[in-house]
Amino acid sequence: MIKQKSFSGSLKIMLCTLFLSACVSHTNYVPPQLPQGETRWFQVEEFEGNDIVQTSVLAVQGLHNGNTRWILSDPFGVPQARMIATQNGWEKDGFAPPNRTAKRLFVRLFPLIEKSFRQPEIIEINQKQWRISIIETQI
Repeated sequence: MIKQKSFSGSLKIMLCTLFLSACVSHTNYVPPQLPQGETRWFQVEEFEGNDIVQTSVLAVQGLHNGNTRWILSDPFGVPQARMIATQNGWEKDGFAPPNRTAKRLFVRLFPLIEKSFRQPEIIEINQKQWRISIIETQI
């Protein structure tokens, strides 16, 4: 009997913890709204100390249903991450493998996408740094 109570108590605590963690992660998830067809381009530089480890290009495109498509590519155009941000979470877009680090980076970029920042922004995740710069496009 004692083991059952202990087990059910542990189960309740675990379920509550999972529920609360889901709520916390969801409250920070508010994807940006871009007009359909509008694409914003960014240069993403990953740092290790003071050295640039990798430079990538990020395209964020507004879709017809209020969603946004996020494509992170290396300098040769090979996708490193390709996802669609919806009001309900992320959806896979294409055949790019899952990239959790890119997903975390994208969520951190949500507030920056809608505002017009001119200076490079530094974002830190898990002791890694990225510098995000706008790529100006001519229409």
